[in-house]
Amino acid sequence: MKTDSLFYRLLQAEPTLAFELAGVDVPRHEGYCFISQEIKQTAFRLDGIAEPPSDRPDAPRGYVEVQFQPDEDFYPRFFSEILLHLSQYPSLHPWQAVVIYPSPAIERLSPATAPFLNLPNLHRVYLNQLPLLDSANPKLWLIALIVTDAAKIAPIVRKVQAHRETQPADGIDWLELLETVLVYKLPTFTREEIQKMFGLNDVDLKTTRFYQDVFGEGRLEGRVEGEAALLLRQLERKFNPLPESARQRVAAADAETLLVWGERVLDAKSLDEVWGH
Repeated sequence: MKTDSLFYRLLQAEPTLAFELAGVDVPRHEGYCFISQEIKQTAFRLDGIAEPPSDRPDAPRGYVEVQFQPDEDFYPRFFSEILLHLSQYPSLHPWQAVVIYPSPAIERLSPATAPFLNLPNLHRVYLNQLPLLDSANPKLWLIALIVTDAAKIAPIVRKVQAHRETQPADGIDWLELLETVLVYKLPTFTREEIQKMFGLNDVDLKTTRFYQDVFGEGRLEGRVEGEAALLLRQLERKFNPLPESARQRVAAADAETLLVWGERVLDAKSLDEVWGH
């Protein structure tokens, strides 16, 4: 499951959600947008920035990272990216950094980065320690769905669906968000199982983006594009500069090959190890 993509969708829907997870008070949530921004003249790219409106200099800018894989070099890279961004995109806004982990076991610490962890601007969030399902914010229920075992998701799906039915005018496409999580969480579900889980009739299901993406003609193409984009980002971070031949190889690969390479890149020490040479 590509948790980066899922969280990015949720944070686009509510840019200040990471602040809520970290317990950072933002008096007014209106006007924020959630973006990805390249840092010039480097290979760094900040995955997520909660950018406040320009007319509110007191509102914090948020640097958000979702870290679901162990990474020994994460904190040096993250703080380097933040400092470069502050240099190249100066702002009067104060800043906060939020790192979202599924649990403390994923986090990797070292003596070299220990002083940075005491910064009041840094907030390390461990999702397994938060009462997500007890929150009044239903988007946190979707985060609970992401991190919950597949065997335990049905009650959460019903909880989200009940909210959607009772709050149809809250401005959020809950069905699309729910389906986005499920398409990654449960890729082997049959059509009948999905229908039963959603409680939708056949006509309604066929009109959803989830049905069209998963069962429609564009399913494979969309999946391949998503897998390729994620793999390229992983390769760029680990093997910068990335040769053009590597980009071409990724672009030409099928979905199954991309998944294999995506698993190898976590431990690979060279591009040849990723390709299996």
